[in-house]
Amino acid sequence: MPMHEQETVRAFIERILAGAHIPSRAEREDLRRELWTHFEEAGTSPGAVHAALRRFGAEAMVMESLRRVYRWDYAFLYLAKIAASIIGSIAAALLIQVLVNLRLEVQAEVWRLAPGFRHAAALSIAVVLGLVTAWEVGRRPFNRSRALVAMGAYGAVFALVRLLFASSVGGLVLATMLVVLGYLCSKVEPRPAKVLLTFGAFAATLYGMHLMLSVAFGPTRALLASAVLVAVWASTAVILARVDHAFVSFFDTAAAGRA
Repeated sequence: MPMHEQETVRAFIERILAGAHIPSRAEREDLRRELWTHFEEAGTSPGAVHAALRRFGAEAMVMESLRRVYRWDYAFLYLAKIAASIIGSIAAALLIQVLVNLRLEVQAEVWRLAPGFRHAAALSIAVVLGLVTAWEVGRRPFNRSRALVAMGAYGAVFALVRLLFASSVGGLVLATMLVVLGYLCSKVEPRPAKVLLTFGAFAATLYGMHLMLSVAFGPTRALLASAVLVAVWASTAVILARVDHAFVSFFDTAAAGRA
């Protein structure tokens, strides 16, 4: 097959493999070999190659057919990606809260966590779960099924918390408000303005919510808590972006031309 036609066929095959969402590397390699064999057997002349490409069908239709075949394998891998994002983000959030709430009792010469650690940690976890949900809903290209599943899962968590820990519902509502505000602030540019706006929105929401509930929570505490939550937000966003990049690169790397 002439070099130009080889490059045309190779590009076509790699686009098919990249868009087919086949998790198994071995199956991708098998499909790659099958496709190359198909085009090689079609003929080596430029006309024969282009005719074979036309007969093969539209790329979008071929990709969609392959996605349906491997949809459950892909769904399992995608759920594993979300689980890794949640676990990593929660671990980072708890580490931040531990560092902020760790106290040294000089007389007893022991390290202890501040009394408010449990509440702060629970709020951070709720913010992480809410941000993961917003991340999946807002991912491009928009997918209605993915968005519905993400919102349904968050709703299920909300219902479960309400059923098992009625006293924690207020914290989940607060976390939802913070996630919505943080998501809106994330649209602001440049980055310093985005961070400052998020910080101010979080501080105002925390102070106002506690004021409505008649809970002692002064402006200083609201500012400190807001700074910690901004750090949790930023760490979660970084982890989500990196896990997403690794997930996409997994398919792109597997689709690298090795014909």
